[in-house]
This record gives sequence, C-alpha cells and structure tokens, in this order.
Amino acid sequence: MSSSDIVYWLALQERHWLIPVTKVEHAFNKFGSLEQLWKADAFYLYNLGLSETSVSSFLKYRNSVRFENYERLIGVLERNNVRLLRYVDKSYPTALKDLGKSSDGPPLVLFHKGSLFDFSDCVAIVGTRECSHYGHVMARKLGKAIAKSGYTVVSGLARGVDTEAHCGALEAPRGKTIAVLAWMDPIYPSENVELAKDIVARGALLSERYFKPSSKFAELTPGKFVERNRITSGLSRCVIAVESGKEGGTIHQVRIALSQGREVFAVKPKSGNKRVMEGYKTFLDMGATPMSSTKPVLDFLKKSSTQKTLNDQRIDSFYQRSITAF
Repeated sequence: MSSSDIVYWLALQERHWLIPVTKVEHAFNKFGSLEQLWKADAFYLYNLGLSETSVSSFLKYRNSVRFENYERLIGVLERNNVRLLRYVDKSYPTALKDLGKSSDGPPLVLFHKGSLFDFSDCVAIVGTRECSHYGHVMARKLGKAIAKSGYTVVSGLARGVDTEAHCGALEAPRGKTIAVLAWMDPIYPSENVELAKDIVARGALLSERYFKPSSKFAELTPGKFVERNRITSGLSRCVIAVESGKEGGTIHQVRIALSQGREVFAVKPKSGNKRVMEGYKTFLDMGATPMSSTKPVLDFLKKSSTQKTLNDQRIDSFYQRSITAF
C-alpha cells in the first residue's frame, strides 16, 4: 500500500460515521485507491447512497484536512513498528469485518502492534475496574484456562478484570492475548506499560486511533473507551462478563455483544456483594448465560466450531454439485 493512499484512509477514519465502511470498500474496489472517493463531487456521493447531511458534512470536513499531519503520523507508525490493517486487507479480522453492514460497524482502519495476526479463535473477558478479590481471581483463572485451551483472550488492558485476564492468558504455555485499546499511544493506564510489552511479544495491541496527544490526556473521554467495545466483542466468538455494577461500561459491552449476535456468559459472583450481584442479575436479564467454570464456554466453542465445519462442508458440497451439473 502506498503512503499517498494511506492518508485518505486515515482521514476518512477520523469521520468514519460519515461514509460507511462498505461504501468505502466499494469505492476502493472500483478505483484501486481512495483518492477518487476523497475528491468526488456531491453527485457521486449521493449516488453512493449517502444522505444529504452526510454529503454536506463530508465536503465541509474534507476542506479542513491537513494531510501533512497524517504523513507525519505514518512516519511515527513506521518508527514504532505499528502496522495499519485496512478494512480491505486480508489481515483485517474476519469476524469484525462481517459486522460491516451493521449500524455500528467496524473501524475503517485498525492500528496493530505485535506478533499475532490470527484473529480466528478469540474469546473476550470483560469486567469492572473495581472488581472484588474474587473477581480478580476468577478473571485470571479464566484467562489462563481459555488460553490454555488454545483460544486467544481479548480484553481492554484496563485495571481490574482486564489486567487479570491478560495476565492469566500470558501465564498459560504459548498463551495468546489481544488488548483492544481506546488509543495506541500513550499506554493507559501507565502501570500497564510493561504488561503491554509482554502482550506485544505474545499477541497484539489493537486500536482504531493512534492519538499521541500534544498535552497529556487532553482528549481522554469516556466515549473513546465505550467505542472500543464493538471491537472487543466483534473480534470474539463469545464474551465472558466477570463483574459489574448495575450500570457502567461492562453493561454497555454486554449490550453491544448481544446486538452483534455474540453469546455472552456471566460469572456467578460470591453472595454478599450487593453491587456485583445487581450487575450479575442485570447480565442475566439481558440474556447472558450463567457460568461458574469454563465448561459451558468451552462446550459452546466446541459446538459452534462443529456447526461451522458442517456449514462449510455443505457449502463446498453445493458448489461441487453446481460445477458438476454445469
């Protein structure tokens, strides 16, 4: 990919809601680059299926972009061994790409740092930053058990459940884990810088924005943490929710996962913790399956893998019959 075309991908990513990823993919496949889409007139954009509001907003945004900022960013990425996974690339996660037609679709571009490019067997483990001791213990145990079974553990590198899930995965022999970040640089929270390095060696860091702020944490907002939820569950075959209160980011994560058609499992907490019990009951009310060990999760993964194999065999058989008939 040429750096001249990458600037258009990065610029469109900044306002990804204006042009759906499937429309961007269509333009790229037609022209072989995004330059024509970026420079298109209003007539072409309307024919692409964009609303009047989107076209007006895009044209206004386009006139404000300074490409030299993206050219500098490309240099930063190269120096820091950060790769770009575009929606049209074969290395882009298939499970995430399959969400392209949803109202809250996948990122146009993913920033990737690490050694892992296989996103086929991922399981998300999520939960509150303020988890109980039991939550800490369970998150680590689950991370290790899931990784030991050959699956990649996905979480968000946050304090609490996320940190324990990553650490558990790294404790397993050849365990793999992916941290989905709100931004690539700086690593947040700062106490997880060394953990991030370990994840790079055995897995990957992923984010839809790079964001190295000119002033420390100038743009850190809760919304950026919420946005990544669709990536965390979108990558994963199922989601395990360890602990949460009645409201919060984990509740939103479960809601997003269910809307994406992902199976959600909720860890049954120890009795006596009112806040955590409220969160657990909320998970169940939303449609999560209760669990107290990895068995139901591993049973689901095995069953879904068998079903996928059967479906693939049916498709292959159908095409073979069609070719023979022809």
